[in-house]
Amino acid sequence: MLHDMTRRRFLGSAAAAGIAGTMTGFARSAAAGSGNLTAVEWGGDVVEAMKQIAADQNAATFNWVLHQGGAGAILPKIKAVWPNVDYDYVAGWEGSFNSMVKEDWLETINPADVPNLANIPEKIIIRDGKGNIKAVPRAVGGMYFGARTDTAPIAVKTIDDLLSPDLKGAICWPGPTQSMMLQIVALALHGGGSETNMEPGWKLMTELAKSGNIGRVAVTDIDFTNSLTSGETSVGFFAEPGWAAVAKNFPVTRFTKDSNFKAFLYQSGFGVLKNRPSTKATLDFVNFAISSDMNSLYAKVAGEAPLNSKAVTPDNLKHLSFTSDEFSSFVYVPDYNVVLEQQDAWSKRWEQDIAPLL
Repeated sequence: MLHDMTRRRFLGSAAAAGIAGTMTGFARSAAAGSGNLTAVEWGGDVVEAMKQIAADQNAATFNWVLHQGGAGAILPKIKAVWPNVDYDYVAGWEGSFNSMVKEDWLETINPADVPNLANIPEKIIIRDGKGNIKAVPRAVGGMYFGARTDTAPIAVKTIDDLLSPDLKGAICWPGPTQSMMLQIVALALHGGGSETNMEPGWKLMTELAKSGNIGRVAVTDIDFTNSLTSGETSVGFFAEPGWAAVAKNFPVTRFTKDSNFKAFLYQSGFGVLKNRPSTKATLDFVNFAISSDMNSLYAKVAGEAPLNSKAVTPDNLKHLSFTSDEFSSFVYVPDYNVVLEQQDAWSKRWEQDIAPLL
């Protein structure tokens, strides 16, 4: 099994495959001696995956600190003690990383120090305003349209189909606290807009609310899962965990590789903190963790699709695995600074213009 792969076997297979980039960072770290790193991770399967990865190397040892709630909860803790931070890397996503970039807390990543970045899609790498790499992605989840195949009244082929009279009461729509309201960005994109021009999205959202096709507004993941598994609704837009829960017992069509829809990906990855004595050891470990073998292991254990193009994607996550061409065609990466800045305004717009129509 993959997680049983020893460090020796990994090094041997990497050498046999000529994976120079994979070898470089790890070998350098081993030669430089050990590092005792403090890492902030999510709990459950994610930290279990990272512990298994850490067990496959011996260049660094770890003190694991778990996020308490969302990844953003760590931000005030860092701010309170900055610049004397205790964390070598913090696992995060676009929202927390962009906040950390604004505070100038993250090391700039030199690709030469993390050569396995060459196998990560360029489009998803977080940079600062000067183009510097500020975080290292490792995996993705998705927010996207889909349908329960066995109960959907019609085969939904475009966003315009959401307005079909055949879908009366059949759509489960995310509430304003879900998915950063990217569901309305998706409508805006269909209407020729974007996160910086949301009027086409609000126009379509208004038509959809008036249509009577929204049978349930899902405030929580459970709302979404219960609505689709009970058969109350059969079409929707939601994040991967919700779709995965439905797909355990029912056939689901996910529109992640359909040119008539756009999928939104959220990444998990590594933000390497400044002012730490073990930056080199941290970067070496990060490079090791995103190698093809370790990224495959992470996907298998953590349940997030790997981003290394040479990693193995589990069958149940292949709808979130994209070639470079597929990524360009089917995935939309919004300006998350804009998305995050607009959350309050968009929520107020929802409550004022949309909620009364539902």
